[in-house]
Amino acid sequence: MNPHINELFNLSGKVAIVTGGAGWLGSAICEALAEAGAAVVIVDYNADAVKKITGQLKEQGLKIFGVVADVMQDKPLRQCIDMVAADHGRLDILVNCAYTGPVPEIDVASYQDFDEGFHKGPSAYAIASQQAAIHMRKTGGGVIINIGSMYGLITVCPEVYEGLTSPNSIVYQAGKAAIIHITRYMAVYWAKDNIRVNCLSPGPFPSTPTLKSLPELVQRLEKKTPMGRMGKPYELKGAAVFLASDASSYVTGQNIIVDGGWTVW
Repeated sequence: MNPHINELFNLSGKVAIVTGGAGWLGSAICEALAEAGAAVVIVDYNADAVKKITGQLKEQGLKIFGVVADVMQDKPLRQCIDMVAADHGRLDILVNCAYTGPVPEIDVASYQDFDEGFHKGPSAYAIASQQAAIHMRKTGGGVIINIGSMYGLITVCPEVYEGLTSPNSIVYQAGKAAIIHITRYMAVYWAKDNIRVNCLSPGPFPSTPTLKSLPELVQRLEKKTPMGRMGKPYELKGAAVFLASDASSYVTGQNIIVDGGWTVW
């Protein structure tokens, strides 16, 4: 008999790590995975944000745990993943969502900017995935979700930002493009281990401060979006649970774009 649809989306008994899980989009992903039944470990360098988000989600009766760690450093990152797997007895899901890299404009971006940006983007994602895969193999497989961006597929429209703020950085966009491709690479090599690797690429999801401080920018972005509005963090929840669960059991190496239609132009 085929699995029931509720069973396919059920994450009960699973253990998930979300790096950058206390952030604008990461916190929504943590909520989604926990609502689907997973025990979710928020890993973030911001201790205050970890405490706040963990408390909010625990109040909802969700299985949420918080770990303060710098996931942009090799040793602390590996130790953090090992610790979570040891404490919970397994690791089934890793979501790489953290990013704190530089965002210089093209004419001033330095070698150091690119070096730091890739260190805090694709390099950190790759090392986290490598370490998580060690534990996933012990229990027969797992799922890795890398958070990319529509700007890993297309580039910025300078006129959208003109006169208001700096355009989205070349360093950020190059890093997100790399993340999409390392997703494909890992998916191919780890398929034999029953580890699925996919990418989730958000489109325009400006944070609350941006919405409040740059209303004209938001209006310009909305005009570039077929759906005519910005994305809200909860609108990533469905895609995240889909990729983390058996509902996507035959999906690997893919990039799911949630952008209100922006990239179809």
